[in-house]
Amino acid sequence: MNYVKVYVEHSALSLNQLFTYSCDKPVEPGCRVIVPFGPRELTGFVASVTDHPDTDRKILPVVRVVDETPLLNEELFELAGWLADQCCASVISVLKTMLPPAMRPASGKQKVVLEDWLYPGTPETDAALTRKQDTFLRSLTLPIQAAKARKQSVSMTRSLLEKGYLTLRQQPKDRDVVHIPEPDSPPELQPFQKQAIDRIQQSDAGMFLLHGVTGSGKTEVFLRLAQDALDQGRQVLFLVPEIGLTPMMTERVMARFQDQIAVYHSYLSPQEKYAQYQRVREGKVKIVVGTRSACFMPFSNLGLILMDEEHDASYKQDSMPRYHTRDVVLHRAAHHGCKAVLASATPSLESYARTLKHVYELVELPERIHKRMPEIQLVDMRTEAVTAGFSRKLLDAIQSRLEKQEQTILLLNRRGYLPVVRCADCQDVRICPDCGIALSYHKKENRLVCHSCERSFRYDPVCPACGSPHAAMVGMGTEKLEETLQQLFPQARIVRMDADSTRKKGAHKALLDEFGQGADILVGTQMVAKGLDFPNVTLVGVLQADNALIRTDYRAAETAYEMLEQASGRSGRGKRPGEVLIQTFDPAHYVLQAVKNHDYQGFFRQEMQYRHLGNYPPYTYMAMVVFSHEKPEKAMDKAQQAAAMFRGQRVLGPVTISMRRQKHRVRLLIRDRDPARLCQAVWQMVHELDHGAVKLDVTMHPLRLED
Repeated sequence: MNYVKVYVEHSALSLNQLFTYSCDKPVEPGCRVIVPFGPRELTGFVASVTDHPDTDRKILPVVRVVDETPLLNEELFELAGWLADQCCASVISVLKTMLPPAMRPASGKQKVVLEDWLYPGTPETDAALTRKQDTFLRSLTLPIQAAKARKQSVSMTRSLLEKGYLTLRQQPKDRDVVHIPEPDSPPELQPFQKQAIDRIQQSDAGMFLLHGVTGSGKTEVFLRLAQDALDQGRQVLFLVPEIGLTPMMTERVMARFQDQIAVYHSYLSPQEKYAQYQRVREGKVKIVVGTRSACFMPFSNLGLILMDEEHDASYKQDSMPRYHTRDVVLHRAAHHGCKAVLASATPSLESYARTLKHVYELVELPERIHKRMPEIQLVDMRTEAVTAGFSRKLLDAIQSRLEKQEQTILLLNRRGYLPVVRCADCQDVRICPDCGIALSYHKKENRLVCHSCERSFRYDPVCPACGSPHAAMVGMGTEKLEETLQQLFPQARIVRMDADSTRKKGAHKALLDEFGQGADILVGTQMVAKGLDFPNVTLVGVLQADNALIRTDYRAAETAYEMLEQASGRSGRGKRPGEVLIQTFDPAHYVLQAVKNHDYQGFFRQEMQYRHLGNYPPYTYMAMVVFSHEKPEKAMDKAQQAAAMFRGQRVLGPVTISMRRQKHRVRLLIRDRDPARLCQAVWQMVHELDHGAVKLDVTMHPLRLED
């Protein structure tokens, strides 16, 4: 009789502990088991196996062993425990995040789709073959999908199975999620690219920050470094922040390395994720290109990690466990003894500060492949003639590109048609009843949508407060911008790319292909500012640039700088000069001046001064704890109790923030200069606070403060 220690399928932090069960069947750590837990049966994950119990309590038996072999290797299981501790999350929540849906430790897990395959069998001695059967058997390349063999001859396949010359096995259906493009020819490297590659390859450092201006050829540097790792017989992980960037990056990597690649991101189906995960696990591929979740792929011989656009907030998961991909990258690189290269034209302040402390080694790509940076103009909207939200300068610039058959990208970081629906008579604003924030009008669906919880409501033009039929047209989203552009430039082919137009699987690639095949204008939210490389784009226009600067968040300036500088970098990436027009009511703002002059160092120095004065990261470490309940006084009471439990930390709050799903929320911010001490203090609060029915959400090192 064996005894197993199991993490049970339960998200409550109070149950983040091991439970002991007896098991009379062979089982290994890393396997799933079904166990009794109270009145229910839950899926559990085996952490360890022993031949004697360590408790005097009654030990219940395991109901069923799910897996014959472990789902996670020793490295990934250790990573799960470490990440749970760092994120103040349950181990089971980390395991659910690490594994593809079909393998997760969850009772309601997705099922793996199986298909029949034919393998060589062991025929009986008296089972002789006819000449036709022998010919048919020799024509099969085994193993083969049963469906393919039956397509050639159902009767022959059945006869060979009956006589034992073939045997039937079921195995997971494999879906190929990428097509192989024509192989490319590596371009000639610029001297500064070669210097960067040589420095990374020859250095003894393990962590690098590749700071290269937009259009400086960072991807080619990545591909050369990846080739070097492959030549050494090792694996490569290539991370991008957004699904929208995955098709373009996959195309580049596939063109260079052909069929050695797996792709992993959230738009894949559960079956596709399972197939890609298994290909890596079985060593069938050498390179993985993917978004945040790809950092958990089951590598056995990882030789290089490449993290593109390392500054991007998409690398931080916004649900439990709230991990940052960069932390996982550092941990896995240390385990495998491989180099990790973080790259960006606008590095996060935390990463750039680490280069100054020599935690990372700084490598720079100081100029563009085609030498010219785009010319940036700050269009002062206080003095400009304006038509439908466009300055005369921007309208003239768009018309000029249409005449020259060049392309334009327009950034408006607000989706929908109208951001706010307000009554023209009583000024009442339509509000989400669950979140307490303004609903946005989406004209195509004729619905009001909450951009926080995504709940939608039928649009009624009659004001519910006063009965007036007059609604004020307040603001503009990408849907209205597209409509306005089509009216102003009826001959233009316009593509819109935002969270609404890219909901369907494959929509990112389809829209980018449409723009790449000759559309005139690409309109979108911040996703059009990231990583796109179209050499015929010579104009980028930014509308309502000031909106990014007025957010009540300590990272507002950094986020605005990153978005505007990245958007500017989409212009002039080919041989034609690029131009950028940024519409603003505050052209003297230090963020906009830094963008205008492509002055990252100037922005870094200025912003770090403000961070130091406010005692914000990277000068300190923060944790955010949010308490939620239907009754505001209960959430506030628990938050006040929690605040009193911190001794060596500075506590900001509690403060009331916006509702979510009809629950009132109260926030605490806890600061400490020692990250380990901060983590320990938060865990102590979690274990000691009796929060009852009040929901408690913890975010260690938040990138955005809930508002």
